[in-house]
Order: sequence, then C-alpha cells, then structure tokens
Amino acid sequence: MSTMKTKRFVATTVFVAIVLLQSFVPFLGSLPLGAFIIGASVTIVPMTAVLAGILLGPRSGSVVGLFWGLTSWIRNLMHPGTIGSLIFSNPVTALVPRLMVGLLAGYLAGLVLKKTRLPWWGFFLLGAFGALLNTALVILSTTAAFKLFPVSGMGIPHAHLFTWLVGILGFNAGFEMIANGLLVLLIGRVLLAKLLNLRPE
Repeated sequence: MSTMKTKRFVATTVFVAIVLLQSFVPFLGSLPLGAFIIGASVTIVPMTAVLAGILLGPRSGSVVGLFWGLTSWIRNLMHPGTIGSLIFSNPVTALVPRLMVGLLAGYLAGLVLKKTRLPWWGFFLLGAFGALLNTALVILSTTAAFKLFPVSGMGIPHAHLFTWLVGILGFNAGFEMIANGLLVLLIGRVLLAKLLNLRPE
C-alpha cells in the first residue's frame, strides 16, 4: 500500500470513528433545538459523510456513510418501539441513503475540483445537499417498504403514506440543510487546504 493510500485509509478511519461517536454519544450527532422550535431535532451526522467525500473522495465518503447507516440500523434494532426504530430497522432505509450521501458528495466535489477550487458556497451546498438527499431517500425507501409490508399502529396511516412521511420527516429537513451546510462550510474549507492531496486522482 502506497504512502498516499495509507494516509487516506487512516483519514477514512478517523471519519468512521467520528461517525461512531456521533451515533452513540448524546448531542454529538444532533443539535437539540426542541427548546427553541417544538419538535425540531437536527441531525448533523450527514456533514461527516459529506466532509469525507469532499476531502477523501467518493469511495471514502461511501465507507463513512455506510458505517453511519450500520450504526443507525443496529441502534434501532436494539431499541424498538418507536416510529424511528420501525423506519430504520429496515436495512435498506438505514444503509442506502447514508451510503449515497458520502458517495455523491465526493463525486460532485470531484467534478468541481478537477477544474478549479471549490468555492465557499460549494461547501455549503454540498452539506445542505447531503442532508436533503438523506431525508429524501429515507422517505422514498420507507414509503416503498411500508407499501410492500403494511404496518399498523404508532399512528402510521394506510392512506397518504408518502404525504405523512414528508410531514414528519420533512419538517426537520430545512433545519438540517442549514446546519449541515454551515458546518461543512466552516470545517471543510480549513481541512481541504490541508488534505486536498489525499483525494484520489
């Protein structure tokens, strides 16, 4: 393994460790806005997968996203009894959206970085895109899963399921887009100057 590949592997491992901490240590993976905005719980784990994709490339981004999904899946299997645990105990819903966040963020950043530097607003847009993509894919995969395997209870409706999911999951989407966009902007610009050479050609 070349020195560059070794450095990229180590950096990817660090991002995976950060995702694990965010997933299992309270308040590291979410911003508690409930005291200010009723019902708002802003997940900031997307920014870690997006940053990995920007700094290390789509492969590392997808690995970090995959570990994010795995921790979400395992955590919700271990704590059943809520709507969230019902949604994310489906491995497709837990894994695919999170993997795609890191993969696509890395791919899109690469398209820009091949031609020029990533502008400041590009960091913000990629962070916001990662949060939106995660929410959109969770809604779509959950709708498909609940249609194929109908569930009852917990207030889950049989009719207008997609609209209901957009209502309960989409409410936080705007807050998550802003928070993740800002964090990727603030952190990503500093790290990219130091880790740009770790991206694969």
